[in-house]
Amino acid sequence: MNPPHPLPAAKTRLKVALAGVLGIAVLLGGVELYFGSRIFPGVMADGVAVGRMTVEEAAAQIAARGKIAHRPPVAVQAAGRSYTLSAAELGWRADALATAQAAFRIGREGGLANSLRERWAAWRQGVNVPVSGVVEKTVLYRRLEQLGSALKQSPKNAKVEFKNGRFVVTPDTPGRRFNVERAAASFLDDPSTATLELPMEEVAASVRASEYEARAAEANALLRPITLNYTQPGGALKTYTLRPEQVAGLMVLKKEGLEANPAAVRKLLRQVAKAYDQEAVNAHYVWGTSSSPATLAFTVVGEKSGWKLDQKAAEEALVPLLWQPDARTLDLPVVTVEPTLKAADLPEPSQLVLLSSATTTFKGSSAERIHNVRTAASRLDGYIIAPGETFSFNQAVGDIAPETGFKEGLVISGGRTVPGVGGGVCQVSTTTFRALYQAGLPVVERNPHAYRVHWYDPIIGFDAAVYQPYLDLRMKNDTPSPLLLRTYYDPDKVSLTVSVWGLPIGRTVTISDPVILSRTPHPPAKYIEDDSLRPGVRKQIDWAADGYSVRLSRTITDASGTRTEVLSTRYRPWQAVYLVGPSQAHPGR
Repeated sequence: MNPPHPLPAAKTRLKVALAGVLGIAVLLGGVELYFGSRIFPGVMADGVAVGRMTVEEAAAQIAARGKIAHRPPVAVQAAGRSYTLSAAELGWRADALATAQAAFRIGREGGLANSLRERWAAWRQGVNVPVSGVVEKTVLYRRLEQLGSALKQSPKNAKVEFKNGRFVVTPDTPGRRFNVERAAASFLDDPSTATLELPMEEVAASVRASEYEARAAEANALLRPITLNYTQPGGALKTYTLRPEQVAGLMVLKKEGLEANPAAVRKLLRQVAKAYDQEAVNAHYVWGTSSSPATLAFTVVGEKSGWKLDQKAAEEALVPLLWQPDARTLDLPVVTVEPTLKAADLPEPSQLVLLSSATTTFKGSSAERIHNVRTAASRLDGYIIAPGETFSFNQAVGDIAPETGFKEGLVISGGRTVPGVGGGVCQVSTTTFRALYQAGLPVVERNPHAYRVHWYDPIIGFDAAVYQPYLDLRMKNDTPSPLLLRTYYDPDKVSLTVSVWGLPIGRTVTISDPVILSRTPHPPAKYIEDDSLRPGVRKQIDWAADGYSVRLSRTITDASGTRTEVLSTRYRPWQAVYLVGPSQAHPGR
């Protein structure tokens, strides 16, 4: 019997194989047809099962679960430390649709073999797609800049200090800044990263210690005592010795070289001048005592020359001397100061006549106020205003301070009546103003008080406030001869009289009564609770006064003719202010 022919068996096997392939093809075609718009089974998105869902269904499911929003925080590395920030702080936010689309791509990329493997892996053991998100650049940059700003350090420049008698250079130290651009670019490239580096960069100081070392050594070589010789015109020698540390204060060290400190040099020379300068003394009148300012016996006292430091020439001599280490003395330039009024310039006492006078009363003033009035008035008694000179009340009276004999009283400052040294001096300035105004002198500067002050009644709008160094009373002597001021305090009437004496000038002055143009009622009183007072106690610290607009005028007749001048004054309405003890309604205070 013959054996079976092999050809039919092979044909059979081929048919079976073809049938299997055809079956697989049909099966795959069915799968592709069913899952053409659906995610393959076994695929999860950040732990959310989304297999067999469309992209839209998966995105809705992911968003509904909310789990996708809870991304792990990011560890930002900066300056050797780690700062934990939430992804949201860095501008990251979850994107459910992008995550669903990533899940849909599983089993559809990388060729047929790879696609089949991914599908098989998803079906057998599951495939989890990580969360997808987007980054808002503005939020990312802002947060990184905040962190960088908090951690940055400015460089410290080298500086030169004077310690223990020498110039010492303090080293410079670098600063640091952070490259936000690089960190942001890194996070945008990989928003899923768990760590992010904020690169640090060193910032060099703009002034390095090496730039000052040589200058400090050069300056130290110049430190030595320097004696300033001040020789008075009469031959008396005064010396002012600068210690090495004082010499150091006259120098400025720069990396380009050493320079003099002009402000310090001038300050030093002003101190020397204050110590040794002698003012010239003008010729003046003296008199005996009298009970009346209208009956005075004058005599003339001659002038005396003075001397002063020529500060500009002294500065020009001292600065070059600083750079000469062997130079240790300097003869200062001192010049003679001649008096502006000499005995020959003063009229004979018998020729003087009373040109004008003014009197104000201040009865009821405190002892401190009376003291200040008398002190300021004494500085004016005998003061001479030269022809053509502009009289300055502040200059004539001098510094108003405790050291010069003044006491604390009430003054107007900063829109309030407050305690201040020299309260009452305006009584003197107002009386002086009235006397000089009555003499017809031109007004250069006159400032009324902020509000109507009762001490200067009944003539309203005829006062002059002074407040050093801001407010002054200035009037010009437009007569051809010197004018003499006399002051007289009457203790019985508590009044002050200022009189103006000089040669007859052929001038008559008529002053009108004040005209009130408008009046504004004062505001209601203000009460301020003060814990330092007992309950129920009230203390007044400011007084009410209506506001006024006032005008008066003077008519002057002399050789040049007749002219009328207007003096206008505006007073603010003023509020009474009381300090009161704590209210009974606050027993715990």
